[in-house]
Amino acid sequence: MYEELESNFFLLVKMNKNKAFNLVFDAYWSALYKKAYKKVNCSELAQDLVQDVFVSLWDKIELLDAEGSVLAYLFAILRNKILKLYEKDEVRLRYALSVTSRAVPADVHAQNSILEKELKNIIDAEVERMPLRMKEIYLLKREDDLSIRQIAEDLSLSEQTVKNQLQMAYQRLRLRVKAYDSSLAMLALFIAKHL
Repeated sequence: MYEELESNFFLLVKMNKNKAFNLVFDAYWSALYKKAYKKVNCSELAQDLVQDVFVSLWDKIELLDAEGSVLAYLFAILRNKILKLYEKDEVRLRYALSVTSRAVPADVHAQNSILEKELKNIIDAEVERMPLRMKEIYLLKREDDLSIRQIAEDLSLSEQTVKNQLQMAYQRLRLRVKAYDSSLAMLALFIAKHL
């Protein structure tokens, strides 16, 4: 079906732009969503990214190269949108770090406070992106300071499931902070476990 859609897409665009768009949307939405979710680990954000991809397609549908692949074009747009998202997050952190480095050197406590606040915001944002069960377990551990056994009992789960979910949550946080600046990874993990 995909090959037929790819080969007839540009002819369809000339005959009926709406129909061509709808066929591509139905055929490729799921593949684009899976790719986006894999990169951002957030359902809502992945859906927004894919929606933006299709808005871009709609805006440029008549300008596409008839020799190219529609799917390859869509994946290229998605990749660029994800990169821009990462760049935006990195710029925010770099700005926060530059502000802290310009502060009075003697006031180390204030610098640490600003850095901790920015890292807390990064961690909180990633916690919000976690799957519901992982987020629930992570928050019970972090905010309520429950033991793995208590969490397992409260949620009717095995202790191993709770350990696995916590391990995946910490891994997500590590990766998120490393995307900003690998030198902050250890500090972020310390803060994540003690906030």
